[in-house]
Amino acid sequence: MEVRKAVEEGDDMLWGIGTIGIVLHTLCTAGAGVGLVLGFVFFLVGFGEMKNRSRTLSSLVLSKDTLMIVGTMGVVLVYFLLSYWNLKMIGDATFPGLLGSAIREISGRQLLTAAFLYTLWTTISLYWLMPKVFSFDGLGLKVRLFTLGAAGASFLYGIITIVST
Repeated sequence: MEVRKAVEEGDDMLWGIGTIGIVLHTLCTAGAGVGLVLGFVFFLVGFGEMKNRSRTLSSLVLSKDTLMIVGTMGVVLVYFLLSYWNLKMIGDATFPGLLGSAIREISGRQLLTAAFLYTLWTTISLYWLMPKVFSFDGLGLKVRLFTLGAAGASFLYGIITIVST
């Protein structure tokens, strides 16, 4: 009786962590997607303005501004893809559907890999690439806490899923 109660409480905790991870990764994925769309639109608007000042296409494409924008958009695109991958993995593990525990075991291992890559890229991009390489300091404390919280939820969920199966 006590073992069943502990398993049910563990499942409730796992489901709660999974739900928190889903919410955090949804916010991170949506934020990165909106950033990509807005960045691309503003780049196109600025590209037309830069074209009037510069006459050659090669100097326009190889300009410092263009390389900085494309580099920043590349960092955000990789972040978007990793965040979506984590969201998909944690969603599959939290709500496995008809496949049950088999998908949980596979998703647990994949989620741990995805969480490691996500955490590594988030740390590199937030604390080195964006501020030092691309001189972009616009991300506040809340955004950093959301991203690191999402990474922590993925790690925790992956570890608990692997241990419990």
